[in-house]
Amino acid sequence: MSEAAFADILSAQLPGAKVLQEVYYKDPTTKQWSENDTLILIDDVLILVEAKAGAAATIASPELDFGRHAQSVQDLVLKAHQQCDRLFRYLDSAEEVPLYQRIDGKYQECGRVRRSDYRVLVPIGLTVESFSPLATFCKELPQVEPLLGQHAFISLSIDDLFVLKRFLPTPGFFAHYLEVRQSVARIRRAHLFDEFDHLGAYLTKNRFDHDLAEQLKGGEANMVLWDGMSEIVDKFFEGEDWETKALPMQEIPVEVSKILDALDATQESGWLSAESHIRDFGGEGKNNLAKMLIDLRKTLTEHPFRYFSLGGDADPLFVWIQQYNRQVDWTQVNNKASAVAVALKAKNVIGVFAEVSADGVYHQAKSFAVQIPTSQTNENAHIYEDASRMSQPARRMMLNRSGQTAPPANKAKKTGRNEPCPCGSGKKYKKCHGR
Repeated sequence: MSEAAFADILSAQLPGAKVLQEVYYKDPTTKQWSENDTLILIDDVLILVEAKAGAAATIASPELDFGRHAQSVQDLVLKAHQQCDRLFRYLDSAEEVPLYQRIDGKYQECGRVRRSDYRVLVPIGLTVESFSPLATFCKELPQVEPLLGQHAFISLSIDDLFVLKRFLPTPGFFAHYLEVRQSVARIRRAHLFDEFDHLGAYLTKNRFDHDLAEQLKGGEANMVLWDGMSEIVDKFFEGEDWETKALPMQEIPVEVSKILDALDATQESGWLSAESHIRDFGGEGKNNLAKMLIDLRKTLTEHPFRYFSLGGDADPLFVWIQQYNRQVDWTQVNNKASAVAVALKAKNVIGVFAEVSADGVYHQAKSFAVQIPTSQTNENAHIYEDASRMSQPARRMMLNRSGQTAPPANKAKKTGRNEPCPCGSGKKYKKCHGR
């Protein structure tokens, strides 16, 4: 099986990703060279794929020798898990680690990776054959612990990838599914039959991992089994016209889809994190977000920008929408976002900036880092004063429908290309929002 299968099949879901095949490194414990199949780096998501052929499992028919068949599947899963675990431990061995490829018998450095750069790390064991339901039940094996204590292992087949490619057409959609799928893989005693059941549950319930965890909460249930969740997927493939059918999708308001599409089209650093945060909202949250976007977007003919926050005290979403083609005053954006964070006493805020036309066209959208001050100083006193005004009951409900007038575009301070980007990323402006 080609090690490149995962990245080749899901090329549309991994645009611009750095894909490293046959990666080598020196194991910090054994000091021996070790190898992994495919490492994929896209935005703040790291995917490690270990490809395994299942010949031994297919030789042992489950009908004639179930014990041998089950043991063969278990061996495949455990071997892939062990190889992923070894690389993850290597990533955790230093702040930054070098990776190598073997060329003409020599190990040549092909890149360096910082584990801290990645919000999501997904180890995947990939097989030619689909070994459902044994593969999905392997998470109950005592050896299959989350890597580094937090990154759960997922077992997939190549057939699964073709279906995921069709039903999860964008990078943000696919990355969010992996996050939810990994969360389910972490929950012992909660089972779905195969990957299509997992996909169906995601399409119909979104964060179905929360539902599973809730059903196991309190210890009243020893095990939770969900059956028939693949129906939405199975029905799609019924009949001869499935290739031209409209895909069953999650219910997402049109206006929310627009900002998600804009994030996906712009693909600035942090876009997958912003998409994930928005996709995490339940139905009511997405509807509230859509209403705020529509209401404020329609007023952009009167005001150069509007902003609001949504999500309460736990990692609220701060959204700044601005007239298309208008110079961005990033100092103003950052100050307002910081004031919202202080007003809500939030430890983390997800910032999203979008340029929008009053007719509803989102020309671009990007994530930005929200700086949250830890104490008041003379320099940030204006932020705390603004936060105090925002905290007043009359304004707390929806922070904030701003009607202030931004400086005219031709008077806004222009950031030098080699100066730090005012969005707070730490990068030079020319390599961040100045591109």
